[in-house]
Amino acid sequence: MIARRLELALERIQPSDWNRFERLASAFLAGDFDDIRTVASPGGDEGRDAELFSPSMEPNVLIQYSVTEGWRAKVNKTVNRLEKTFPNALLLIYVTNQVIGAEADDLKQQIRRKGLSLDVRDRHWFIERVAGSAQRQQAAEELATVVVDPYLSKAGVGPHVQSELSSPEAIAAATLLGLQWQDDVREKGLTKLAFEALVRAVLINTNADHRLPRGLVHSKVRELLPGHSPAQVDAFVDSALTRLEKHTVKRWQQQDEFHLAHEEAQRLNDYRVDAALAESNLASTIQDICVSQAATVNLDETSQTRFQTAVRAALDAVLFDRSQSFAMAVHTGKLIELADTDFAHILPAIITKSKLPKIQNVDWLRFIRNSIRQVLTSETTAVQTYLRSLSDTYTLLAFLKQTPDVQAAVEKMFSGGKLWLDASVVLPLLADTLADSDDERGRFSRMIEASRDSGLSIFVTPGVIEEVERHMNRALTCARCTNGKWEGSVPYLLERYVASGRSTASFSLWLENFRGDARPLQDIADYLRDELGINERSLESEAAKAPIELRHALQQIWHERYQRRKERYAAQIDEQAITRLVSHDIECYCGVVQLRTQDKATQFGYSAWWLTVDRQAFHLKERLRPLMTDTPPDSPVMSADFLVNYLAFGPTRRRVTKLKESHLPLLMVLSSTKHLTPEIMMEAERIRAELKDMPERVIRRQVRDHLDRAKSRIGPIASLGIEDDELLEVIVA
Repeated sequence: MIARRLELALERIQPSDWNRFERLASAFLAGDFDDIRTVASPGGDEGRDAELFSPSMEPNVLIQYSVTEGWRAKVNKTVNRLEKTFPNALLLIYVTNQVIGAEADDLKQQIRRKGLSLDVRDRHWFIERVAGSAQRQQAAEELATVVVDPYLSKAGVGPHVQSELSSPEAIAAATLLGLQWQDDVREKGLTKLAFEALVRAVLINTNADHRLPRGLVHSKVRELLPGHSPAQVDAFVDSALTRLEKHTVKRWQQQDEFHLAHEEAQRLNDYRVDAALAESNLASTIQDICVSQAATVNLDETSQTRFQTAVRAALDAVLFDRSQSFAMAVHTGKLIELADTDFAHILPAIITKSKLPKIQNVDWLRFIRNSIRQVLTSETTAVQTYLRSLSDTYTLLAFLKQTPDVQAAVEKMFSGGKLWLDASVVLPLLADTLADSDDERGRFSRMIEASRDSGLSIFVTPGVIEEVERHMNRALTCARCTNGKWEGSVPYLLERYVASGRSTASFSLWLENFRGDARPLQDIADYLRDELGINERSLESEAAKAPIELRHALQQIWHERYQRRKERYAAQIDEQAITRLVSHDIECYCGVVQLRTQDKATQFGYSAWWLTVDRQAFHLKERLRPLMTDTPPDSPVMSADFLVNYLAFGPTRRRVTKLKESHLPLLMVLSSTKHLTPEIMMEAERIRAELKDMPERVIRRQVRDHLDRAKSRIGPIASLGIEDDELLEVIVA
């Protein structure tokens, strides 16, 4: 683990710690050079910090230590200085905590023309060699003790949640919840998992000489869970202590006192180091996204840094809020709490606390919201896994706030059920097949695979299959349009296909994976069944049994929505097609409602659900109230975001492996197609023509990069994700 601690120390070391870095570097170099001499002094070092001693002549191998980020300028400055102070120098060894690698190749070549060789020993050089000797390990540990250990107490918890938690003990509890969630078997109940983490949290600074009596363990855990029954909390604590005595907690039986085992304290420390490194990796991702977001405006360095800080705080606040919403939804039975993907009630407070400057043409709210969505939908495995870990930790905290018996809370949810998918879920599943490998599969595929593993049965109605087939036809027509003659938004499947770097000329061949010309509807149904485990199952007979008043009210609501779309986009919509689309939605809504008549009379006792990413569907029950004399039935609509959390925490969580759970998505939205216009599609084809002699993978990469730049030129609105009526614009026929 010393390599990870050293990596974190080198990353976090400050310019004021230059002397500590020099001691580390000297200890590492001593193993390679017996004659190294440190010459740094307050009076000046004439361009070098150390040299290899030569008794007969001036040294020709010189060493420079540096912790500056601007390493290129530093090296050039040193070389210019050495030309005057050591004109006969042959080799400069540049030792730094920065990551440089191959980026210095051109600089080496430039310096070589002056007769001087450059040997760069960067962060990776230290990490790769720390295990080579006891001297190096000791030097690395001394640096880590000073630089890393003070920082680790809050590692594993994001900045917003750190401010939300009331004490160091609460932060430690959150960290231990994350560790317990990561390490424990999926079969363990959530109440057991949570209380074992809480007990270890209150014992975090104990050892054989500093123990806690049982009563104090009780009181400290109760302080972390105010508002709950002391007797109930104490009982859970006692059960946890009994289980932990077997491996992670030591008990002094006569005194009935406890302390954490040394191995457990070390395991926590290792987890914190990994979390801190993951946080650094996340910071790099946020930096790249923020730079891309602000590409159209000239932000100075200070504003860019404040922008990144605000995004990190907002990201943590969003994760925390969504975890609270999920726990509250389970507690109250109101799934609508998870429908907000705008983060509108969170971001203003973040902006208020930030020091973001007022800049002309800069909408910070949009910039931050867009950046958060990009981070949450990132397919970078390390980032996604770390954020999922934080989200799971915050969700456990949220459940504990509601009740100490977390397992009993989640047991209220259905343990087996049936899902009917909307077209807004099926189309992304088809688009996910564009991934170059299974490891790159998209969010929707990972969600559906985990759903199958959990025992859920997944269906589509014939009407949804018809919508998918019509969408394919529309996308194919758009792909065959020439000279940018297509009007309206580019259909979703075609946008995803072009965004992957592929040519519109081969789009029809890709569609043949899903359907042929003779029996396209049956072909699509067969593909969904054979490849994705999604079966065709009509709900027409069930929907026909639903109250006429309910069906008429839904018909009115959906027709009004299509009318708004028609007015907003000036779209020419086939009235017969609208009638078919409305009937498909009514079939799903009313059919699932009717299936539930035999289910338990609680919101989460229902086993049948309609899954969609269409936000307006979550508000249907409220919109039905003024249109019906009877009380509208409980909403059958489940958001994809709720399903993902159900898979992580629901009664069937043990069926979803740890690996799959760690890769569950964090935000289920469709990518926007606003940035992909027919003109940009033509430009992408021009790039493909120019690169026709290159390998296909190179062509795709170049096209993808070009489309990303085009999106950033249009601005932050372009990639906010599909919203409300726009969902109809890009999906329906």
